[in-house]
Parts: sequence; structure tokens; C-alpha cells
Amino acid sequence: PPRACDASHTECVGAQQARLYRLSGDYNPLHVDPAAARAQGFESPILHGLCTLGYAVRAVLLLCARGDAARFRAVRARFVGTVSPGDFVRTRVWAEGRRVVFVAEAKGG
Repeated sequence: PPRACDASHTECVGAQQARLYRLSGDYNPLHVDPAAARAQGFESPILHGLCTLGYAVRAVLLLCARGDAARFRAVRARFVGTVSPGDFVRTRVWAEGRRVVFVAEAKGG
């Protein structure tokens, strides 16, 4: 939206987050092996997309629903960049009636 955000939340992605997230069943080496990440065109391992979305949605819930997941109906997202372990994820939110628009961006840690 063409106005300042209503609220924002910044959180650091833990250095071991990608390894921990592998417990979800995604064993793609892109997320933990530097050589595999370089072979796929990345400087270093990147965080799983679903884990990245989790950071953003958790921030939206904290900022807009007092952490109450029961107030959450659906989410739509588009990924346009990557997040790496150790990065800071800043999520900005705009209240648009009963809807919330959010943008999450990563900055190197």
C-alpha cells in the first residue's frame, strides 16, 4: 500500500533453523550444504520457503491477532527473494478492513 505500514516485527532466523526445519521432511541439500547451494546458483544455503512463510505469518499473527491462530483464515504469498540462516526477517503489515496485507523482507545478519 502507498502509505507507511501500521506495524512491523523483526526477527533473526537462527543459524541452525534450516537444519531444524529438515524435520518436516524436506531433505533438499540446498538448505544445509554450501556446495549444493553454490551448484544451484546461491552463495550459501537458503531457508526453506515454507519456513520463511512461517516467520512472516507468525509476525502477522503477533501484530494483528494477539497471537490467536483461530483468527486466521487464509494466506496468499508470493516469494521474490531468499532468506538465509542468520538473516533478519522484517515483516510489515497494513490493515485493510478485515484483511491484512504484509511484506516480509530479509536483511543479512
